[in-house]
Amino acid sequence: MRIKLIYPNDPAINLVQVRLFWYPLISFPVLAAYTGGDHEIKIIDEVFGSIDYDEPVDLVGLTAMTFMAPRAYEIADEFRRRGVPVVMGGIHASSVPQEAKQHADAVVIGEAESVWETVLEDLKNNNLKPFYKAGAQFDMTQYRRPKLELLHRYFEPGKRFPPYGYNTLNVLEVSRGCPFDCDFCSVTDYFGASYRSRPLDDVIQYMRDLKLLYKDRFFNFNDDNLFGNRPYFIDLLKRMCKLNIQWAGQVSSNVAKDETVMKLMAESGCNTLFVGLESISNESLKSINKKMNKTEEYHFFMEQCEKLGIRVVISIIFGLDGDDESSFRKTVDFVNQYKWLTPSYTILTPFPGSRMYERLKTENRIIDFDWRHYDLGHVVIQPKQMSPGTLKEGFHWAQSQFETYLMSVEDVSKERMGLSTRLRKE
Repeated sequence: MRIKLIYPNDPAINLVQVRLFWYPLISFPVLAAYTGGDHEIKIIDEVFGSIDYDEPVDLVGLTAMTFMAPRAYEIADEFRRRGVPVVMGGIHASSVPQEAKQHADAVVIGEAESVWETVLEDLKNNNLKPFYKAGAQFDMTQYRRPKLELLHRYFEPGKRFPPYGYNTLNVLEVSRGCPFDCDFCSVTDYFGASYRSRPLDDVIQYMRDLKLLYKDRFFNFNDDNLFGNRPYFIDLLKRMCKLNIQWAGQVSSNVAKDETVMKLMAESGCNTLFVGLESISNESLKSINKKMNKTEEYHFFMEQCEKLGIRVVISIIFGLDGDDESSFRKTVDFVNQYKWLTPSYTILTPFPGSRMYERLKTENRIIDFDWRHYDLGHVVIQPKQMSPGTLKEGFHWAQSQFETYLMSVEDVSKERMGLSTRLRKE
């Protein structure tokens, strides 16, 4: 069969702002690895390439985050109008399968690897089911290498930002799940409460192969939390110290208290960390069950990262139940203390599949159900201690106040490599 796997893009949404770092999503390259060789697969990222609806195709697969779901539905409707079967999956479709089914012939609920071959076989036999629910959580020891070669058309070495293409193709995931259970997050609902990891021998060899293939020393981990299993992470970092690379990834802020892990991250070439601080208010953190974050430890974390030469991008959510009008000024003052810190300011958004969505829906505090507005930059809720208008104005004011005094990526890289050399000698 001829299969098109499509990442949708709505031109009305500024995806460059939504996605801080332009690395490829690898869900479809992974899925392609579970597709038999007798099928012809084409991956389309609508950010970089338009969709040719007239090109012959036997099956279309779509996945989308919540704010891009309406565009995914438009694409699905057009292909179905032309008689092409459509399968939808991913976190949003898994959270609202009945809604997604209105625009698709079949909906995959959960991790698709375990049911994808069944979907293709059923389609071949004209017996496509309306829903395919993945059973037990996917065994990461059975993980297959993503077919990144299907993304080559969107990668031009040396040009690292749209409209040219992806920053790098050196992307990987070594784990799924998160040991924490924050109310606003839909990861636990989708991946389950368990934390699963790939065999380390396979991960390290894969990184060696990617480095050689793309002549690129920079890697990005797509994991939701690399620090979910301390012994595994330490072993990974020790092995990465021998690769002479730089990397970026996401961890929880409690990593700062672990001197061993912090030093190993620096020695292994950690360039940038994305950390969900979410708030500088303990009351606000409590309202979203962000138990691992302690505001009194934030300063120590920033000091540790600056000392080790690790750039930090933090996620801050405005509109939490503990926030009031003073939260914007307090947060901006906190952020502007640290020269290695980049804030990612967002507005509280209750995504389907999260406990927060169910709670705010029950409390009649969701005031906008247009999925296009669920891009973290629109007010879709009634805040507890301010008006929606105040939340919107405060959010935009905070964005305008960010003092840009960060080093360029190149300067940070040079500083990082020099620091890594010194740390290895100590």
